[in-house]
Amino acid sequence: MMKRFVLFAVGFIFIVLSSSCELDTGENFHFRAMEITGADVPESFTLNSSHAIEVSFLRTDSCTFFQGFDVFEVDGGVLNIVAIGSVLTGDDCGAVNDTLSSTFNLTAIFNGTYRLRFYAGDDADGAPEYLEYEVPVETN
Repeated sequence: MMKRFVLFAVGFIFIVLSSSCELDTGENFHFRAMEITGADVPESFTLNSSHAIEVSFLRTDSCTFFQGFDVFEVDGGVLNIVAIGSVLTGDDCGAVNDTLSSTFNLTAIFNGTYRLRFYAGDDADGAPEYLEYEVPVETN
């Protein structure tokens, strides 16, 4: 009985290992940060209120499409904002230099000054560069 089980297990493992397959997830895109060229930020935020911020960014080729913003806190009150684009792969992409804009909402949740850092591309050494704005928070 044990001999048959061992033969079955070895045969099963052989079949699984010899029938390799490639998984095609069907994804024909990847994500990329888009360069931000400017932002329309208010002079001040009101505590616990939502504020619309309009952001301008570059679309460099016909295969890149804006998907949204990634906003993350680096340190207390310091926020990095990145415009995210999806890039179709395998297509013939023509160069374009379109300036697009979109808006996101930011809610001021702490009292102090926010430092908003908008990703503006990389410098010659590959280090990220930012457009920076300081916005104080007012309480009512």
